[in-house]
Amino acid sequence: MSAPLARIQENLKHLRLYRIHGFLESALEEASKNNLSYSDFLDQLLTQEIRAKTEKNIGMRTSLGKFPFVKTLDSFDFAFQPSIDKKRIKELATCRFIANGENVIFLGPPGVGKTHPAVALGVQAVSEGYRTYFIQAMPLIASLTKTYAENRIEDRIKFYCLLSS
Repeated sequence: MSAPLARIQENLKHLRLYRIHGFLESALEEASKNNLSYSDFLDQLLTQEIRAKTEKNIGMRTSLGKFPFVKTLDSFDFAFQPSIDKKRIKELATCRFIANGENVIFLGPPGVGKTHPAVALGVQAVSEGYRTYFIQAMPLIASLTKTYAENRIEDRIKFYCLLSS
């Protein structure tokens, strides 16, 4: 490895550009072979780095969201529960309700198809850059009841608010 290339690799590590660091040599060879301009080469490198960081951030936010599973609205069978307004759910998937400071609550008896669209909306929000936290009503109530009895309710509410802000 040449001295400039070694210095570039060190700088990439220092800047935490790990994706570029991992494939720089092969990218240089490919750029040379295809006669890429400097700007096209740099554009490709930065695009791949941004894509890798975005995927990592989405993965981390998804994990922190505590979803019971990861599903999308594309895999939801609206025919299973015809009372769910598909148009309304698709509108919610735009995540405008978050920007507007609105809440979405799915209510109904067990087994009617609430969790899948709730998770799908959370996953969509994560992909839009929002932090989320999934919790079902009963564990939420139990947690709030317990902290209320311990005179720590304000701390618990702040905890939930910080998780999804």
